[in-house]
Amino acid sequence: MARHPLSARRGRRNAIFFNLTTSIMLVYYYVWFMFALAYRRKCWQIERRIKIRELRAENLYRLIGESDAMCISQLRMDRRTFHILCEMVRDVGGLKGTRNTSLEEIVASFLYVLSHHLKNRTVGKFFYRSPEPISRNFNACLLAVLKLHHLLLKKPEPIPEDCTDDKWKYFKVNSY
Repeated sequence: MARHPLSARRGRRNAIFFNLTTSIMLVYYYVWFMFALAYRRKCWQIERRIKIRELRAENLYRLIGESDAMCISQLRMDRRTFHILCEMVRDVGGLKGTRNTSLEEIVASFLYVLSHHLKNRTVGKFFYRSPEPISRNFNACLLAVLKLHHLLLKKPEPIPEDCTDDKWKYFKVNSY
């Protein structure tokens, strides 16, 4: 078989080199494009987390901080009582806020579940959380509130036999 002339071999070698260089450049740009997409996706996730955190804070402020009327209608207690309960749950019950959830949000979600008789999924949508942390925080808050029973529940006093007060007559007659 005869060899091709030198100019044809040089042209073929240049074409192979050009194709190889172009392929390497395309792979290089493709890799950088993929890195850029991954970085942009990461930025979107961070922006989404920040936006959700802002929505949570705004929702909690609307629930607790805006007015007593809103707090009473949603949590069935006024703001002052809510903050006293938070302080009692923290000091006596031993409940602490987590890295992602404040103590006020835990207590507010607990009271919201109790006041409206809702499921974890529904409360999770209201507080922008998944149902699992809502359930975990509910159980932790319930345990802390149960530790407060000696402070929150008043022991009943028996009615003395020699009592002459009219308000006690009804209870004496109907007591078992």
